[in-house]
Amino acid sequence: MTERETSKRKETSGVTAQVLEELSELRQEVRLAIEAASNVSCRLVDADELCRAMQISRHTLRRYEKQFKIPARKVGNKKFYFVAEVKNCIVTALRLWRE
Repeated sequence: MTERETSKRKETSGVTAQVLEELSELRQEVRLAIEAASNVSCRLVDADELCRAMQISRHTLRRYEKQFKIPARKVGNKKFYFVAEVKNCIVTALRLWRE
């Protein structure tokens, strides 16, 4: 095998890996969008439960609300979040940040 053929194979495998990674990311985005649209994950969680699930502090959650525009519902003094909306907002914000 010549050096040129080896170089082409490496280049092709690199491009293939990149395309597969992008497809994987798009698949996850589509799955989250479908989940949000079909209300499969229509579960409400309070701020404490969301912080535990995401392993973040309350202050970080408040910062994410502002940065990622996460919608919250307030009942009395408690905030509640739809899981699908939180996922969708974060994925959308990260995708826009990456571009």
